[in-house]
Amino acid sequence: MVVFGTIACRDERPSATVDSAAIQNAARAAASAPTRTTGWDSAAGPIMVVSKSRASPDVAIILPGLTDSALAATSHFELATVANAPLELFGARGLAGNSKLQAVSQPGSSSGCVGWPTGTLARMPATDWRVSFEEGRAVGLPLDSLEGMNSADSARFVGSILQAVSALSNAGDPAFRGIPYFVRKGYRLALSPSTVLVAEAIRRIPEEANPREEHLLVLAERARDDAGYRVGFYKRSAGSEESLETSEILAAVRFTASSRPAIVVRLDYDDGGKIGLLERVAPGTWRITWRSAYTDC
Repeated sequence: MVVFGTIACRDERPSATVDSAAIQNAARAAASAPTRTTGWDSAAGPIMVVSKSRASPDVAIILPGLTDSALAATSHFELATVANAPLELFGARGLAGNSKLQAVSQPGSSSGCVGWPTGTLARMPATDWRVSFEEGRAVGLPLDSLEGMNSADSARFVGSILQAVSALSNAGDPAFRGIPYFVRKGYRLALSPSTVLVAEAIRRIPEEANPREEHLLVLAERARDDAGYRVGFYKRSAGSEESLETSEILAAVRFTASSRPAIVVRLDYDDGGKIGLLERVAPGTWRITWRSAYTDC
């Protein structure tokens, strides 16, 4: 079993804005057609669209071919090729609805922030949604939320996650050793004949002068009902509240071209974040195959 190791949250941020002519040219090219340099699979389409607010049709248009430096250097987004693109929208319950993307070419931010171009949906779905792809690119996979489970299922979920976590090595900040985890958020995903659990487990050192937390994004999978869950992926972040990486599960999909399941996850830091794809690369083994460029303000 392959386990994806830890990386520090600040290592994912661009160290500086690059404005050379070469980067500008690369940025313009990537803004109109995603490339494999970022790990994005072109079969998933040229864009990913993310909801900016659950009550608003405003969206962020993620261009998967842009690296951190290329996004920071992009002065103009060419979006004519994706204007009026038909979209399928996904949330925790799977497919939430269909819409069209209303977008036009637009300049990059002039406020000093690094952000994605924005657009609007032609119509809002009746069901809550978080992420969308071009129509036909993906099929939605329903997620059962820990919050919506009955007490017995909830207890089994938490017990299975904690048991899986206990099998991990004690690598990381030794100050947290011996402190128990608790599960804050979690989801269950059925991938017949397997069942997948993904959760955020947390433990804390509540010192008044130096409070610290460790967050563990962990995914565990079992192939049969009578088999135990085994960790297929984990990502650890530890430190003060200001420096921690936190995660939010947006949706789960299966890409049509590859039949590969993927979980869309938002990775947030103190002043910005990225979107990532956590994909099942083999039975029981998951990996973050792509991260968007870093945005902040």
